[in-house]
Amino acid sequence: MDALKIVGLDIGGANIKAATNDGTCVCVPFPIWRQQHELASRLQQLSCGAFASPHLVALTMTAELADCFETREQGVRFVIRAVQQAFPRALLRIWLLSGEFADPDETLQVPLLAAAANWHALAAWSGRAVPEGPALLIDTGSTTTDIIPLLDGQVAAEGRTDLERLMHRELIYTGAVRTPVIAIVREVPVRDRMVPIAAELFATSRDIFLLAGDLPEQPDCCDTADGRPATRDYALNRVAHLLCCDRSDLRTEELIEVARFVASAQVQQISAAIDDRLRFLQFAEAESARRPRRRPVVLISGSGHFLVTRALSAIPRGDYDQILNLSEMYEGRAAVANCAFAAARLAADRCLDELLPLEPFRAS
Repeated sequence: MDALKIVGLDIGGANIKAATNDGTCVCVPFPIWRQQHELASRLQQLSCGAFASPHLVALTMTAELADCFETREQGVRFVIRAVQQAFPRALLRIWLLSGEFADPDETLQVPLLAAAANWHALAAWSGRAVPEGPALLIDTGSTTTDIIPLLDGQVAAEGRTDLERLMHRELIYTGAVRTPVIAIVREVPVRDRMVPIAAELFATSRDIFLLAGDLPEQPDCCDTADGRPATRDYALNRVAHLLCCDRSDLRTEELIEVARFVASAQVQQISAAIDDRLRFLQFAEAESARRPRRRPVVLISGSGHFLVTRALSAIPRGDYDQILNLSEMYEGRAAVANCAFAAARLAADRCLDELLPLEPFRAS
């Protein structure tokens, strides 16, 4: 098995994440709604170096919801074709919401089972950390927060599709980088009064956490609301734009106070959803086996795990057991591509019989 190479792919609307089953990983910005027809070529660029010559590609995705596709089914088909083009001689298996891998032909018969299935792959893999009793997996990334109940190592979520998960507060569309501030709050404190903010994409959560000191500056990154670098100075101006002014109109301390207020509101949003799912999990655990109640173990993951840690601090400690940070348990740098890594590891376990007869793909 050590000689076999598996590459997990998590193709989202804004990023392509890839990971090998031994923990090598990469996250590449790719706004598919702008560059739809470049997906195959961008994946081909990945199919070299650590990701060259895989025996198997384990695919999961969320890109099908991008507005360059008329339907999610169209998006699923497009993504599968792009991966086949980029890795033409690798065995391709797609993770489904039914908790299994399928080949491309099988997947295209039930394309919506492949849509937005990356959370399920992560949960199926992470459940192994708590094989008995209740657990709650909370994964906060750049855009969303997944809050996934687990029971005896198995996914116990009430929702499967993103619509269902939104209904049950198992998907919260808020993250540490890409969330527009106007989606978090409608007004902020300025000079002892609450002031409504502009309903425009002037600033995002990245700016909030740059000013709060939770995210490092990235001078080379211009994936921001105004296309200027992801630095503290530019973040000050973007936050000022929320109030229809610029940083010359407000003191730095005032803008940082605004950022702290927004950060607190986002934490409260996540905390309320966690509390809701903890209560559901306690009921589900008691009903499933008629056994004594056990406090759930909390598993946290993702680049925005600092948000989860703060959200948990607002919940009574007696409502849950220990906290395990999966980002510290992953091999290598797999935390930056955790769903891709989970898909690769699941495939290493579940697709072994299919892999054994294969020769590695040699790039032409």
